[in-house]
Amino acid sequence: MSQTVPNLLPFVELPILFKPLTLDQQPLDIQQKIAQINEVLPQTQCGLCDHPDGCLPYAAAIVINGEPHNKCVPGGQPVTDTIGQIVQKNNPPLIAAKSNWETDAITGRPQEMRAIIREADCIGCTKCIPACPVDAIIGTGKHMHTIFTELCTGCELCIAPCPVDCIDLVPISRQISADIRQIEQHDLQSRYYHHLNRVADSLADSRHTKPVVSMMEAKINNVAAQSLDISEADAKSTIAAAKLRTKIKKLEKQLSVRPNAQKQSELIALQAELAALV
Repeated sequence: MSQTVPNLLPFVELPILFKPLTLDQQPLDIQQKIAQINEVLPQTQCGLCDHPDGCLPYAAAIVINGEPHNKCVPGGQPVTDTIGQIVQKNNPPLIAAKSNWETDAITGRPQEMRAIIREADCIGCTKCIPACPVDAIIGTGKHMHTIFTELCTGCELCIAPCPVDCIDLVPISRQISADIRQIEQHDLQSRYYHHLNRVADSLADSRHTKPVVSMMEAKINNVAAQSLDISEADAKSTIAAAKLRTKIKKLEKQLSVRPNAQKQSELIALQAELAALV
């Protein structure tokens, strides 16, 4: 069966996490194969293929590094066979990586699962939220969380971070056409890329600094740091500005408790100095 080349070329405006892949610098035929394989992958972003960054890095590894094309667990044998046709390595055909779930007799794929939170046991720790690759979990600290089942990919990534083991996987039964599945996969990919971009923007926003709490945030942080080209003068200015902000916050806290004319003058001077730096 011939494969239609999707209109995804060249690879531009990808999330910063994928910058090390340098896909836009690959020859056009390589880009085409990667795009074709990425179209086939289910976009669960589960990392079971040993690529925790998602489906696109696995597609790139198949084409560029010759990685086995049968490692997509949720895709099962149908996805393995289709990728084999694209890379023309289907003789003999590879057996798809084994899933923990039984194979669906109709689709040939492993049984689809969705995560649900046992609300009575949830302590509102928020650790599951950054683990979800498609932002299907909502909730705030010390309040019960909820998973939007229709958005869940069944990736299982939210289960390990939960300290009270209140997330269960439940099977779903459905029959969808190939066209509907493709639309769904595009939507999941879009949601994942939006998630990555949102996390990257949050990490880059110095006004709302917070601890890095997930592996994905750490990876994005590392890629962002490696992509920066900072001169010695810029580095010194950044350090000086950080020191000024610390002093300003300390003075603001003191003044919020007790007014002091001298400290107020010092605060104004420091704010002016910071404004001149940034």
